[in-house]
Amino acid sequence: MGGGTGRFRWPRLGRSGLPGVQGPRLWSARAPIAVAALGLLAAACTGTTPPSSSTTSAPPTTGSPGPPTTSTQPAAPPLVSSDRVFAYLEGLTGIQPFSGWRNSATEGEDEAFAYVEDVLGSFTHLGTAGLELERESFNVFLATELWDTRLFVTAGGQEREVPADAPRGHRHDVTQALRFDSDGVLNDRDRNPVEVAGDVLVVRSVEVARDLEPEAVNGTVAFVDYALLDPATTGSTSGALLIADLIDAGAAGIVLVTSFSDSADGSHGFLAGDGTAVEQLTTERTPPMLYVRLEDFADADIAGWDELESVEGARVIWDTDVFSPGRSGNLVARIPGADPTHAVILGAHIDSPNAPGAIDNGINSAVLLEVAGVLNEEQLQPAVDVYLVWFGSEELWLYGSQFFVNTHQDLLDRTVGAFLMDAIVGAIPRRTLFLDGWSHSRFGDDRLAFPEYVATLAGQNGVTIDEIEDTQSISSDNTVFSGFVPQCGFAFGSELGDFAHTPYGTAASVAALGDTVEQVATVALTVALETGRDLPELRPIPAPDRRAVVVASHTEVAHMTATMLVDFDRALAWEGFDVDAVPYAQPVTANDLAGSELVVVLPVIDYPSPQGGDLSVYDEAWTDDEIESLVTYVENGGLLVVTAGAARVVFGMVFDPNEDWTDMNPLVERFGVEYEMGTFSSSRAQVGAIHPVLDGVSALALTPNNAVAFSIAGGQVLAEAGGTPVAAMVEYGRAGGQVLVLADVTMLGFPRLRAEQPDNFDFLGSLARYAATR
Repeated sequence: MGGGTGRFRWPRLGRSGLPGVQGPRLWSARAPIAVAALGLLAAACTGTTPPSSSTTSAPPTTGSPGPPTTSTQPAAPPLVSSDRVFAYLEGLTGIQPFSGWRNSATEGEDEAFAYVEDVLGSFTHLGTAGLELERESFNVFLATELWDTRLFVTAGGQEREVPADAPRGHRHDVTQALRFDSDGVLNDRDRNPVEVAGDVLVVRSVEVARDLEPEAVNGTVAFVDYALLDPATTGSTSGALLIADLIDAGAAGIVLVTSFSDSADGSHGFLAGDGTAVEQLTTERTPPMLYVRLEDFADADIAGWDELESVEGARVIWDTDVFSPGRSGNLVARIPGADPTHAVILGAHIDSPNAPGAIDNGINSAVLLEVAGVLNEEQLQPAVDVYLVWFGSEELWLYGSQFFVNTHQDLLDRTVGAFLMDAIVGAIPRRTLFLDGWSHSRFGDDRLAFPEYVATLAGQNGVTIDEIEDTQSISSDNTVFSGFVPQCGFAFGSELGDFAHTPYGTAASVAALGDTVEQVATVALTVALETGRDLPELRPIPAPDRRAVVVASHTEVAHMTATMLVDFDRALAWEGFDVDAVPYAQPVTANDLAGSELVVVLPVIDYPSPQGGDLSVYDEAWTDDEIESLVTYVENGGLLVVTAGAARVVFGMVFDPNEDWTDMNPLVERFGVEYEMGTFSSSRAQVGAIHPVLDGVSALALTPNNAVAFSIAGGQVLAEAGGTPVAAMVEYGRAGGQVLVLADVTMLGFPRLRAEQPDNFDFLGSLARYAATR
């Protein structure tokens, strides 16, 4: 999963304290059992023998066709079948084996969507009852495609192949990502494998590596014990320095060797496929780099490290390409309910972190298929419309769910709740079912109405939810829904192991969890069938009687859109606003703005880098019609908030510069405003004026190096940093129109990885109240 700052607690995988080690996940040191770490969810294994890789199987048959029915009887637990779930899981984990599996934004991910679509297409009854499928497509900042990752070893004079994979490139840094591109050319899809061969050098300790002379390394294929790099066991990513030394000494190739450990503190190859342990390399070159399980050398009659030491030679074939932007997608299935005016959403991400990905998150993708299969076989109609969503590129940090939320605003308006599943919590003493949510406690209401409602439904079908937690932080796909609908995240854990984001996250690793998987599927089926039957009151906010619009027409960075403005979305809803989003690539029109008491315009920013080749020809800019629509809105008395950003910001972290920051000026200059060259290193702005929009606010938090300086021809400066305005109010037109100018879009309160960082919660509340009462 690509979770956040506090979803699940880990007894073992919580030692590194590294921000963003996996997705946006953090984890704290040796926390007690319960829910808390960022969703780096690990899984179960059947014992100390490493699980085997999956093979593709055909979609299982789930029932015969029949006429539509209006039955709304709830499903009983026996209706679900763990055997069917595991059959679906085998199909998913057999996709693109040892060449990225279902890696985010790759052909493997696309094949997984096709597999799910084929299974859904076999459900004849659902088709007759009105099943609708929708494929969505969107850009992600970076993606790595693994075309060919092969390892051959020679022992006893005979060459044999050992199944191997390769680390994925960096998620956010093009230069670093290109180290994992075999030809170093961005956006090149040509197959041009690099092949190297040499003597085998086995490195099993840092001391051995330090003592090696360059002549002993030069030209070799270095087999490095991944335990020396594993962030779960070393507590850092300093292992990249060891690899850098081998590369600088002339190693022709690097093979990271994982091994299954039955020790509580042992390495299982955590994040080997994600590339985290080596993504900070700064060497002048990057030779072919693979990772392989020690156990898979058995196919070459090599048993363990001692026999690997005697291998005579190795040959590596490596063909990978990096894309910026990359292309990903979602698959959405709508199953009509008895009441089509309401809906429930069930979702899980389909991509995996460069491993079989049975644990994270193949098992829950399979559970979604089981829900559809039972509805088909039993010819059941749910109480309300059911939307099953398979999200893409969650592992690159929640892209798919963000795109879905931004592009399904009408659906969200009629959604009773969103139920999102991600992975398995591992290494806990007993099998446990978890729910988490994001309450309105900051507004004075700490109820978790939807998670409690789900727990009640589960209990009525004989399934006990063991723990419910209020995360109040970035978690997984459920976070993205937090500003719009009641939501909860769902996961389960066991005593059998923790192998998510490792090469041991195979279908076999969850094979012993049949009863638990059946419970998980029962909860999901119950949510699909029963949610909305009695339409309970799950939202603590008032019924909306006014409207706010967040415009992201030219904001391609998903993490800088309305989906991540959780506190601001909620502050507006608390004041009676229905918050709508105009998504990226949809031009804003007068119709979008009609009847709005508040319009927020997000920065102009796109993904392609200067090295983008043919994919960088598009450039974002406001059209004349869009500008006129926004100016007319203010002339008619509207309140417009305009924002800027000097960089691409993801969860409070500043990445590459935003070359499009000046493209906001054709809009704001109409109000006598100009964004100017220059940013602020300060993280705090001092409020120096009295205005209702700043009621009770003495300072404003900034993201260092993201605020863009601006000047105003007239108006009131509200806050400054170093004597330069960062917030100002400009009066415009004769109808009382106003423009609130902000130097930094993150002043609107995007979630950050570190919860202790200051935010602008009081400012968001004041702004929402002002917009509601002006």
